[in-house]
Amino acid sequence: MSDYIKDMFIEVSTRATAHTHESTTNIQDEILDLIYEQFVAAPVPIQEMATDRAKEFVLSLPKFVPTESWGDPSSMDRQQITKLFNVMGGASTIEGKLQFLQRIVDPSSKITSPRRIISSIIILEALRAVVTSFNASSAGFVFEGFLSALFQGVQEAEISAKGNLPIQDLIAFSESDRPVPISLKLLNKTTNIEGSYTNLIDGLDEFGEMIYIVARKDPDSGGIAIEKFRFDQNNFIDALSTSARGGSTKGANLFQLPKKTASRSIAILKSANSWQEKYDLLQHTSGYSERIRKKRELVSQTDQAAAEDSDSEEAQDSQLSARQELSEAVTEEWGMLLERAGGTQWHISPQQLISFGFVEYQELGELPYSEEAILNVARIHMDKLNLEIMELFTATQNLSENVNRYFLVENRSSAINSGTRAIQDSVKIQQSLQSQLNEPDVEETP
Repeated sequence: MSDYIKDMFIEVSTRATAHTHESTTNIQDEILDLIYEQFVAAPVPIQEMATDRAKEFVLSLPKFVPTESWGDPSSMDRQQITKLFNVMGGASTIEGKLQFLQRIVDPSSKITSPRRIISSIIILEALRAVVTSFNASSAGFVFEGFLSALFQGVQEAEISAKGNLPIQDLIAFSESDRPVPISLKLLNKTTNIEGSYTNLIDGLDEFGEMIYIVARKDPDSGGIAIEKFRFDQNNFIDALSTSARGGSTKGANLFQLPKKTASRSIAILKSANSWQEKYDLLQHTSGYSERIRKKRELVSQTDQAAAEDSDSEEAQDSQLSARQELSEAVTEEWGMLLERAGGTQWHISPQQLISFGFVEYQELGELPYSEEAILNVARIHMDKLNLEIMELFTATQNLSENVNRYFLVENRSSAINSGTRAIQDSVKIQQSLQSQLNEPDVEETP
């Protein structure tokens, strides 16, 4: 009871004592009116109480800070976090996984499973750590690890067998029958999308297509809007050379062949009878790295020589040397791109993507990443978490803190008290877990 109500209770009681004619019923009514005014009729304090309860619960949850190791299925970090992501249902598609996670944000969703609610909040907290705990350059790599875990895939950063630096940042659903190469971009709301022209050409040669996931941070909403588009061997030329209004862009110059205009070059490329013919031409366009082209031509020549004379040690050495030179050239080209000190990049604006009818483009929704937005998610679902669950995580957090104090605090009397509280915490955890084991896990209803 608030001090205000206590004071009013005393005042009303004193008045009743002084005026004996005032009935007890009237006194009770007045006190009930006060309580109503303070609590029932005041939605803001109640909302604040709910927010505080949700905040306390979120703070008690275990924290998983994403790292690049999340992108490695064999790492211990990935194996640990996979247990959380396995709670997330959805089909083995990019859209399915994201939509399933997004449902936790919807107040009208029929999510009732405590496992689902808690796992989702922990995952969103991990996403928040990606966006807020790393600088711009590091956040991109860590986000790749995060999505690799979500999409049951593997992060990639090594030169491929064909001598290409991967344009794909990860391979989603890598263990499935239909792995999906993904290039990831973590950008602001209005930032243009860009990438290495050379790597795009080589990536399309290797995979036939490239899926782009663009995550745009919106500080105003506290969310990350996620969109997806697809380049393939047929649509990328038009995509990089056509404006939102249908005219030509500076990107057309990337496709310029020697002694040809940009428009004539594009016409020649589009008229190629096969992808191999188109790929051979593309390696001679102005946007493609001449150094890498020459190194790749050298590899092709030495491969042919080694095949014709398989017993020649000199031919084998030349083949190995040529491949090493190509690898070094590709690595240096990548380094220059990262430092924005060289290399040729393509650019495309959000307006262009939306206007293109020949490029598969899809807005996949928004995930919250701000503290306020995640607390709101927790507040939505607090009524679905029983008291035992709340006490479980609180006791777990307290146990960790008290154990640390027991070993680290110099004052032994204080340390022993912390040890005693740790024992009490462990008892609470045991009791809470036993209670949860007796509760059936409620499946999510659509």
